[in-house]
Amino acid sequence: MMDVFWRDVRFAVRSLLRSPAFTAIAVLTLAIGIGANTAIFSVVYSVLLRPLAYSKPEQLLSIRAAYSGTGAQDITVSQPEYNDILKGVSALEDLAAVYPININLTGLGEPQRIQASVVSDNYFRVLGVAPAMGRDFAPDDDRGQIGYVVIISHDLWQKRFGGDPGVIGKTVRLDDDPMTIIGIMPSGFRHVLESGASPMEVWAPIALDNPDTNFLNVRNARVYDLIGRLKPARTIEDAQAELGVLTGRLLEEYPQVYPTNQGWHPVAKPLAEQVVGDVRPALLVLLGAVGFVLLIGCANVANLLLARATVREREIALRTALGSSRGRLVGQLLTESLVLAVMGGGLGLVLAAWGSSALGRLVALYLPRAGEIQLSLPVLGFTAFLILLTGVVFGLIPALQASRADLQGVLKDSGRGSSGAPRTRMRAALVVAEVAVALMLLAGAGLMLRSFQRLMAVEYGFDPDRLLTLQVWLPVPNDRSKGRFQTQEQRRTFYDRSLAALQAVPGVRDAAFISRLPLRGQNDARLVIEGRPVGPDDPPVTAQVRLVSSNYFETMGIPLLSGEPLPELEDSLSNGSILVNRTMAEKYWPGEDPIGRRVRFGNDGPWVTVRGVVGDVRQIGLADPPREELYGSYRAISPNEMAMVVRTGDEDPERLGAAVTAAIRSVDPEQPVFSVMSMERVIENASAERRISMVLLLLFAGMALLLSAIGIYGVMAYTTTQRRQEIGIRLALGAGTPDVLRLVVGQGMRLVLVGLVAGLLGAWLLSRALASQLFGITAQDPVTYATVALLLGTVALVATWVPARRATRVDPMISLRVE
Repeated sequence: MMDVFWRDVRFAVRSLLRSPAFTAIAVLTLAIGIGANTAIFSVVYSVLLRPLAYSKPEQLLSIRAAYSGTGAQDITVSQPEYNDILKGVSALEDLAAVYPININLTGLGEPQRIQASVVSDNYFRVLGVAPAMGRDFAPDDDRGQIGYVVIISHDLWQKRFGGDPGVIGKTVRLDDDPMTIIGIMPSGFRHVLESGASPMEVWAPIALDNPDTNFLNVRNARVYDLIGRLKPARTIEDAQAELGVLTGRLLEEYPQVYPTNQGWHPVAKPLAEQVVGDVRPALLVLLGAVGFVLLIGCANVANLLLARATVREREIALRTALGSSRGRLVGQLLTESLVLAVMGGGLGLVLAAWGSSALGRLVALYLPRAGEIQLSLPVLGFTAFLILLTGVVFGLIPALQASRADLQGVLKDSGRGSSGAPRTRMRAALVVAEVAVALMLLAGAGLMLRSFQRLMAVEYGFDPDRLLTLQVWLPVPNDRSKGRFQTQEQRRTFYDRSLAALQAVPGVRDAAFISRLPLRGQNDARLVIEGRPVGPDDPPVTAQVRLVSSNYFETMGIPLLSGEPLPELEDSLSNGSILVNRTMAEKYWPGEDPIGRRVRFGNDGPWVTVRGVVGDVRQIGLADPPREELYGSYRAISPNEMAMVVRTGDEDPERLGAAVTAAIRSVDPEQPVFSVMSMERVIENASAERRISMVLLLLFAGMALLLSAIGIYGVMAYTTTQRRQEIGIRLALGAGTPDVLRLVVGQGMRLVLVGLVAGLLGAWLLSRALASQLFGITAQDPVTYATVALLLGTVALVATWVPARRATRVDPMISLRVE
């Protein structure tokens, strides 16, 4: 049996080598489809399907909180809540807490801002991963606060310490604290929820069982992600049920912390699901799209094989006459298609290796687990399955058609087409399918393109042109009495001097401070509005809070709509004033003048007065509408973290990055300056995930359009060749060139029209898969559907017209002579 198979393989290779043009087109078509599918599947597998690189990852879960009253999700928890859950949920074997922070690394050359985490001492034990060098945290490492020992990542060990094994026991300065390195994590270890943009590089222990000495022991100080490990034979449902009982008890014990109208409750979900976040729908859409590209490629190759079978009719008839069974012929022809698939798959793997690497770099900053993207064994197994499947899919129908040849008719007419009608119908059906699938892909890409255009056309609320941004974070040591920036006056002095240094840099027109840049998330606070009591069942009054320098709005180009700007010197909130945005003014003082109204933070904060109203700004994301927001002076409360915005005279503001960094360092040489980028790049980063999905979908749609055009052209070219004698006779009998064009183009466009109708229906049905990723348009946008149908119809018309035009050049005398 194997001898027969290898003979068929050798014969198939020789046969394909005798038709180099056919073989090259078929292999390249399959390589594009298989390579693209393998590359996208490598992303899907690495991000969605690959088990987390921890011990028994199926037992790991994430616990965060949600507010059913406000719709807020994925809220971190506080230290007291951690202790409540640890003691109150028996389904958990253990529970770790993680508090991601940024921290200044100094004393090792240029100061650097790195990503770190303070964790409960059992963090690595819960994950089931031990340090590669040194030791794990012990319970007495933290002494009731953030401990003075750290474990570092393998990457940091290589970058900052040159891979020196003697680093264990050495001391580094982190936020001005001397920290002793006690361990190094294995290469490839990743913090559970880190992104490529901010890899975790340092871990320090923090006590969570000592309520007297830990400064985070406040029930409303919700900063921790919780990672639990289930006991054997216990499920997430068990844990969630016990969390529900615990929630009821906490709401009764702490009614002021957990008002019933807010609906606070902890939520458990598989850790892998928490890591993936919201990227699953987009990745599955891309996988479906690239699958359509492969289907179109298979249809093209099937059409090529049908055309090749017509040429080989006499060969197949002779083999039948010499005793070959139909099953033997089908086996031989299927072997040829499998050889083609293997050749295409081999080239596709080369393309996939390049594509996976390119995709990894493209999504590194925005996709969870992007660092794990590679052509792993499961991905190679998927490719092998894909090769086998495509070989059977595009080879079976042509093989069955070819093996059904009319022996007597073929031998009598020397292969002039006795069995051509069924193949013609099959080829027509394949063209219809190609057009339909291509239209569905084009419709999806068109919707994403129009959605992205709408997203980028939103009003930011500020002028991003020639605007440079950068950030600083003043160190916060454990013992704050020893810190260089322990007092508000020290921090304010640093900011004042830095602002003056920035404004003195040549090329800088203006500079300002803000506690958090636009498009960089939110920082909500609960408010009390004077004269507006809030009942227990009323929604809470909240607003985002930004601390700014007085010239921030002028620097950013944010209009002052009414009232007065913030005063330049305002050191206390006790007699302070604020600005509110238009949305907050309209929501909390509808139809009234908010100027002079007073609000305060929480129930005990000082009253502050609304001084003016400014324009709305997109603070959370481009797709998120402006929310209620208030601005106060950074001189009233000088936080450790501040962002700086610099308006420059240069068209490329990033050219001043080194100069403004040096200006900050002139104030404090040990102060890291990070995230130096133009505001245009901040906006690009905010839309990066949508942009990547759109670009990939457009790429796949372009492939589909090209392959469809090739398929339509191939079918029409073959059809006109088969009808050459008929066309010659028509010309001899007086038909003109327009008549022949109408005949051939009309035949092709009828197939295209059927495909367009089927494609529009399919696109309409599948549009729901894209609905969650669209902005500003509906998934059934008629303009998009009409545009892509017109585009595909035009391309198909050209692909049909070229062979039709060639058909008009047939010499009638040659056709009559043959007849």
